Amino acid sequence: MLKRTTKLALLFTLMFALVVPFVGGEKAEAANGFYVSGSDLKDANGNNFVMRGVNNAHAWFDTQAYNALTTINNNKANTVRIVWNLNGSASRLQQIVDRCKALGLVAMIELHDGTGSDSATLLNQMAQYFTRSDIKPILTSNEKYVLVNIANEWGSANLSDTAWRDAYKTAISTLRNGGIHNTIVVDASGWGQNSSPIKAYGKALLTHDPDQNTMFSIHMYGSWNDSSRIGTELQAIKNLGLAVLIGEFGYNYNNGNNNLGSQVNAQEVMNQAQSKGIGYFAWSWTGNDTGNAWLDLVSSSDWQTFTSWGNLVFNGTNGIKSTSVKASVFNTASSTTLYDFEGGNVQGWTGSNVAGGPWSVTEWAASGSSSIKADVNLGGGQFTLTRTAAHNLSGKSSLTAKVKHANWGTIGSGLQAKLYIKTGSGYTWYDSGAVQINSSGTTTLTLNLSGVANLGDVKEVGVQYLSPANSSGSTSIYLDSVVVQ
Repeated sequence: MLKRTTKLALLFTLMFALVVPFVGGEKAEAANGFYVSGSDLKDANGNNFVMRGVNNAHAWFDTQAYNALTTINNNKANTVRIVWNLNGSASRLQQIVDRCKALGLVAMIELHDGTGSDSATLLNQMAQYFTRSDIKPILTSNEKYVLVNIANEWGSANLSDTAWRDAYKTAISTLRNGGIHNTIVVDASGWGQNSSPIKAYGKALLTHDPDQNTMFSIHMYGSWNDSSRIGTELQAIKNLGLAVLIGEFGYNYNNGNNNLGSQVNAQEVMNQAQSKGIGYFAWSWTGNDTGNAWLDLVSSSDWQTFTSWGNLVFNGTNGIKSTSVKASVFNTASSTTLYDFEGGNVQGWTGSNVAGGPWSVTEWAASGSSSIKADVNLGGGQFTLTRTAAHNLSGKSSLTAKVKHANWGTIGSGLQAKLYIKTGSGYTWYDSGAVQINSSGTTTLTLNLSGVANLGDVKEVGVQYLSPANSSGSTSIYLDSVVVQ
């Protein structure tokens, strides 16, 4: 959202290109924080995280916006998009991030200086801001809690999709080469409203990111007045294997007779976001100038009383209060490590359809110094590491395990793994779903235990590894840190 500037003339010139979708693969876990896996954003525990939040104008209303974080949290938001700029001090940003963490809010920090600009130099300057020696530690120490939205609405309606791609390639390289490994959020061009560059070149930017930890954001105002496009365009991006969120959206104020020409069906935005597991951020908590005051979610007189717009976003169908779930990294529930494989012990685990093992090894570990390893022959088979024993998981919410595979063998389209349990006298199978794993980093498998029958009578815990038909040769599979919470 451009503060104190009318975008109406520009909004009606936006163009949207169509690209035939394909289904993309999934990305394994980043080292210590949020990571993109296919079209999903996952937290550091490996759980899907769907953002439900608001934009909060810290850059323009320092004290009021900081104090409002408590009210935003009390109204069940799980994320805040922090409106920030290049003049923002490290000390204040640290205080904002610390306050968000204390409240259990994820912070998505965006720089507003390049709104509507086509200057690639300015975009890269904003990327450089995050790598500054005083800013970088705030991000690197908070990969579990902070996302980096490089620039708000960089790219006008006249910017070509290829120019958007090339400028963001440079900005992403600046961040990664500068040691920033937080999830990156890239706004669409056309003042945030163009879906075409994401569909055409989002995959190229994701591939360009050495962490493959980039997601994309669309803002919905006057160019999204056609309600039928909301769901179809979001789904088209998901079908490409890309993670997308709605970074800003408005509504049909005064039958479109407003400075943004917005007749957006906000209810449809929330409905589609909920049905597709996509995050959304309404613009904005409050503090808009006169022309944009219709977008205040709460009264600017007290920064807490809902307007009709705020009441819809927070209390309406598929609104924040009914759909927001805190990131599991804020979950204080106690966890228990069932198997850590320390001390040179496989702890009763066996292998099925493996060429050798499992053995206790020290060549890789997700935690501690040891894991278990088995050799497998590739080519379309399934391999299982299993612990057959009685487990009582009553009252627990999730089971996780850390896995990877070795860097030898021809893996083909990718090795996958699923965490499973068998419960009750019928040995009923429940699993996490297949997740693609790799050799360069740890992947967390998460099995949600809600709705699982006979948790007090778990007969077997295991990980099933699946090799594709176009794989060949042999490799090794690894398992560590089986934890219940």
